[in-house]
Amino acid sequence: MPGYYDPLLVVLSYVIAVFGGYVALDLAHHARGRMARIGTAGDGPAMPVAGPDPQDRRSGTRQLAGAALALGVGIWSMHFIGMLAYRSDIPIGYDAGLTALSFLLAVAVSGAGLFAVARNRPRRLTLPIAGTLTGLGIVGMHYVGMAGMRMEARLSYDTILVAASVVIAIVASTAALWLAFRTNGPLERAAGAVLLGLGVVAMHYTGMAAAGMEPIAGPGNAASPQAMQGHGMAAPATGMALSPSLLAAMIGAGTLLLLSLALLSSLLGRRRQAESSEEQEARYRAIVDTAVDPIVLIDDQGIVQSFNLAAEKTFGYAAADVIGRNVRMLMPEPYRTAHDGYLARYHRTGERRIVGIGREVEGLRKDGSVFPLDLSVGEWHVGKRRMYTGIMRDITARKAAEEAILRARDEAEAARIEAVRARVEAERADRAKTKFLAAASHDLRQPLQSLFFFAHALSDKLENHPTSPLLASMTESLTGLRVMLDSLLDVSRLDAGVVKPSVTDFALGPLLDRLAEEYRIRATESGLRLRHVPTTAWISSDPALLERILRNLIENAIRYTERGNVLIGCLHRNGGLRLAVVDQGIGIPADKIQDIFLEFTQLANPERDRRKGLGLGLAIVRRLAGLLGHGMTVRSAPGRGSGFFLDLPAAVPRPIPKPVRTVVERQRGKGLIVVVDDDSIILLSMRAMLEEWGYDVVAAMSADEAIESLLNLGRRPAMIVADYRLREGRTGVEAIRDIYGVCGVRVPAVVLTGDTDPARIAEVQRSGHRLIHKPVSAPLLREILTAAA
Repeated sequence: MPGYYDPLLVVLSYVIAVFGGYVALDLAHHARGRMARIGTAGDGPAMPVAGPDPQDRRSGTRQLAGAALALGVGIWSMHFIGMLAYRSDIPIGYDAGLTALSFLLAVAVSGAGLFAVARNRPRRLTLPIAGTLTGLGIVGMHYVGMAGMRMEARLSYDTILVAASVVIAIVASTAALWLAFRTNGPLERAAGAVLLGLGVVAMHYTGMAAAGMEPIAGPGNAASPQAMQGHGMAAPATGMALSPSLLAAMIGAGTLLLLSLALLSSLLGRRRQAESSEEQEARYRAIVDTAVDPIVLIDDQGIVQSFNLAAEKTFGYAAADVIGRNVRMLMPEPYRTAHDGYLARYHRTGERRIVGIGREVEGLRKDGSVFPLDLSVGEWHVGKRRMYTGIMRDITARKAAEEAILRARDEAEAARIEAVRARVEAERADRAKTKFLAAASHDLRQPLQSLFFFAHALSDKLENHPTSPLLASMTESLTGLRVMLDSLLDVSRLDAGVVKPSVTDFALGPLLDRLAEEYRIRATESGLRLRHVPTTAWISSDPALLERILRNLIENAIRYTERGNVLIGCLHRNGGLRLAVVDQGIGIPADKIQDIFLEFTQLANPERDRRKGLGLGLAIVRRLAGLLGHGMTVRSAPGRGSGFFLDLPAAVPRPIPKPVRTVVERQRGKGLIVVVDDDSIILLSMRAMLEEWGYDVVAAMSADEAIESLLNLGRRPAMIVADYRLREGRTGVEAIRDIYGVCGVRVPAVVLTGDTDPARIAEVQRSGHRLIHKPVSAPLLREILTAAA
């Protein structure tokens, strides 16, 4: 283009370009630093670098936008100051729309280059692409600005110079970005800014040199100031219009002020960031130094960079002795030899064995001792460098505790096995005891039963005979033996669970009156006084089982009281009744109170005097009270007596009907009784007794024999009495079933047994037949036969 340039304005344009480039590169560099922290923070447990922060992301984006704006403003200001520096005889104006478009191109396209290099990780084509975008932004801004010129001339361009301007812009932009982003020093960024400013100026003046002006000939084509203004062009300076030099100076000053404010704001922000980073670093350092677990920081070569206080205490080294040396020094073999190979293999293959996983290893103290460690390793990055944070925990105490637990578990398992063995032995012994008692009870009851029947038959024949007192004494002895066997039977029945309470509401007074009257004679014979407190209370219980409890308690009180009183009564307590049997006997030591409820336990009968019982009474009392749900309390003092208290639920009283005597006419006809027993002596004695009573008797030692006799007689029996144990493994239940098959109907049946085995008792109960334990008394058997008739 014909004309010349104002050298001062040219210099100003270059200063503007350099300063704008420096501000832009500085802002973009620090924005890229924020982006880099965001990018690396998520790669692993980056301690001490903080994790991704959305605020950092927004701040980095704002800084990049400011960098793009600063570069665009610098380029655009340089361009128009350079245009104003040009002196020409042809008046020049500018189209407002194209001028604005040139500014937007400078900001957008060149800013896109800054975004490309700042937001992306460095790759082979990142810088060329970013430099090309920045250069095209500069070129686009220049030529669009040139197109916005309005003057009485036609522009033409030299193709070679235009191409040269484009190459200058792209090469200078790429070189400037390489200096700014491939290095970290401020001098490199300043050099990049100088290079970028030089490229912008060189491109501008090369582009200006490429433009040629051809004046438009003819008066009809003259552009008046009004026409120029009508086309959006600035008219030549007239009146108050500013000179080009003053306008350029104002644009330059405004641009410098704007860029200076942007740089100052960035510096203040970085200062605050530095202070925040220092505070954050101090916080992390405090966390690391005060952590109770050892924390060791190493680089990708295994060199220790940080060694906290807990690590010093654990390993015995001072931090200065470890930092700068390979972390292998803290490892015994084989970990020491394998460590560097592991790091190299991990860098080469990415195979994780400890990093990000954690495992148990061994550590080596300064004194040479080896100890177990729980190690977890996190990976993070500082630029291109990999860093590793190892967090360790001395698990010596835990290992010792685990070994102690394992030993205790083994000992507990051995104790459990021993306990199981002991329990099996105890159960075997208990079963043997039960089996022995059942067998002994059965074998004792068989001859005892025959003695009862023979004694009763003799008593009828020897009535008023001189030997009758002897027979009575024998019968009394048999009765005592039967009572002892019945006590054993009660324990077996309760253990078998075949005793089912029948709870009802009834008046307690008549029961206490009857028992007091019955035992008063025995108490008097023993030199005692039995006192009875009458009551009108009603209770809810099983009358028969409760009577058995009271009988055992009263008999014990009389048996173990040498002189004084025995008191029977009740009192109201907490909405219920407390039944009491209190004596002034020998008493019970406090440490023996629980023992008296055990089977065969008698504190005051070391000589095992049969007249003082077997020691089963209180065992039966405890079982019956538990079965009925009645609480029992014992209070006793040695030498002063004992009190047994039974808590009973109260019931609402109701009227008692008066009994009406009715004359029962005895049935004269006797029936046929079938007796099945494999013991010939019992069979003979029972047949003699039943025939004495006037019954017809079929006596058989097996079911088949009984069935044959019934078929020969052609009669149906009135009752079947069968022993439980028969020959050839048969049972009385099976014999009764077979006889039922012949009779065609179910007749009354009784099973006699001397077996106290709970399983046998439960089996007979399930059959639905009445169970009578041997020895059965003659009056009881007669009562059963009469009821069946």
